[in-house]
Amino acid sequence: MDNLDEGLIKLVNHKDHPTNKAYKVFFFYKKHEAEHFKTLLLKENIHFEYADEPNKRGEIFLFGIRKTDNQKVLELNYQTIGEFRSRFIAQPWAQYVVIILSFLIVIFAVISFYKNK
Repeated sequence: MDNLDEGLIKLVNHKDHPTNKAYKVFFFYKKHEAEHFKTLLLKENIHFEYADEPNKRGEIFLFGIRKTDNQKVLELNYQTIGEFRSRFIAQPWAQYVVIILSFLIVIFAVISFYKNK
C-alpha cells in the first residue's frame, strides 16, 4: 500500500477503502498499537479484515472495517491513539514555564487594559 497518500499533515489514520466503498481502512505503523486496536475490536465483536504489508515507511498494519460500525470503531481508534500518544510538552519544568508565561501575559493584558482606559 505504497500509494497511501496521507497528505501534508497526517491528521487521521483512516481512509475510505480504495475498491470497496462499504469499508473504511484504519492503518497503524506500530505493531503494539495495531495489536491494541485488534484487541479492542475483538472485545467489541466487530468484524474486521486484517493485513500487514511492507511500505516505504516500514511495515503498515491495515484494518478493513464496515462503515456500519464506523462510530464505534472511531471511538476505539481514538482510545488506541490516546493510549500510546506522547505528551505535547514532555518535561514537567517546561509545562510550568508555559503555564507561568501564559499567566503573566494575561496579567499584563489586564493591567494594560485598565491603564489605557
